[in-house]
Amino acid sequence: MNRHSLFPILLVWFGCSSTIPDWATNQPTDSNYWHGIGRVEKSQYTNPRSSAKEYAIQEVSSQIKVNISSEMKTVIRESNGSLKTATSMVMKSRVDLLLPELEIVGYYKTKDAYFSYVRLNKQKYRAAMAQLRENAKETALGYIRDADKNFSVQSLLLVQKAWQEISPFTDEPIQVFYQGKSVHLYSLIKRKMGEYEDRIQLKGQLDIPVMKLLVDRENSLQISVIDRSTNQPLSGVPISIEFKNDENVFHSDRNGLIRYEIPIQSTKSTFSIYYTLNVIELFRDLSDQSNLLPSNPKKQSIQVKVVPARVKIESNEKNLDRLLKRPMIKPALKKAFSRRVEFVNSGEDMVMKIESDTYVKSERTGKSYPYFTYGSASVIFLDTQTGEEFLATHVSNIKGGDFGSQSTAGIRAYEKMVKQIILELENQLLNL
Repeated sequence: MNRHSLFPILLVWFGCSSTIPDWATNQPTDSNYWHGIGRVEKSQYTNPRSSAKEYAIQEVSSQIKVNISSEMKTVIRESNGSLKTATSMVMKSRVDLLLPELEIVGYYKTKDAYFSYVRLNKQKYRAAMAQLRENAKETALGYIRDADKNFSVQSLLLVQKAWQEISPFTDEPIQVFYQGKSVHLYSLIKRKMGEYEDRIQLKGQLDIPVMKLLVDRENSLQISVIDRSTNQPLSGVPISIEFKNDENVFHSDRNGLIRYEIPIQSTKSTFSIYYTLNVIELFRDLSDQSNLLPSNPKKQSIQVKVVPARVKIESNEKNLDRLLKRPMIKPALKKAFSRRVEFVNSGEDMVMKIESDTYVKSERTGKSYPYFTYGSASVIFLDTQTGEEFLATHVSNIKGGDFGSQSTAGIRAYEKMVKQIILELENQLLNL
């Protein structure tokens, strides 16, 4: 009976026999193998058998030497990582690749604990590693050539795939022939990432660089995504746009364009809109998100200036059908809108029309009763270029009272109308 046919029988025997196997008490010494013994308490694990195996594999992996080459030091430095982290990453990748080469010698359990013994043949490991390294090298180089052949946003994705292929083998330099020259593969991948990021050119342009409050109620930023080398549009490129505390991701259309609608502004200001290639979204579908080549695309910005609109007021304020010597709505609106508009007598962007009057519904019933006067008013904002009415309010039947005179009762109605008009206009501005 050969060794392979004995293995399942031994496994069952170890799992069922009350005899303690030698490896559970004495560390195996066969120098042709790396040995791993895992032991876990049954009470501390949901699946103690599987956990014992994991610990055994970890013990094997800790015995495999990782060479710290100059290339690996470069990888660590450029990723802002530590030697310990980088070494652990390489070892984890290798163990995952070499699981088929691991030999599970046996399991053993007691009342309280579970034991597992795995080992890895050193000669098989080195042969498998050499073959895997060669496969990774060819695969990664293939990704680079495909990325070069037809440049698009996918080219950056292919570079990341190339990096993930070779990352388990960065402890030693990998030499390849690329375009007739011998180069380090990691250096080539890093250079290509930089080249491809630089090829993605973003050009931002505003429909209205200087916005006028209330007048410019629609404005947008258009971003053109272009291949810097060919001047051709690039589609499907994820771009982050940051406006104040809000960030959104957009993808360029088939013409390489993204249009971002700028929210309506309510006060004069100067602000910047930032935009950049979103690498998180770009590499979202890669299986190993913890192992990405460092990428740092440039952030660009465009400045938007918001200035007050020029407004001319046309006011016709009456009290009991007589023009007020001192208008009440006009100065109140000037004060309320002083941060949004500039009031002028000519060269206006818009006209604010005020029409108001008061009236009497019934005569005073006696000297012991107050005079009552009712007011109505309308305020309309007109765009002088289009003649469009874009902001308006109307109040009516606003009651004012006074014991002294009918006219003073009208002034009291005006006081109430002013408050209501400003409140309604402010609410409309918030909802524009």
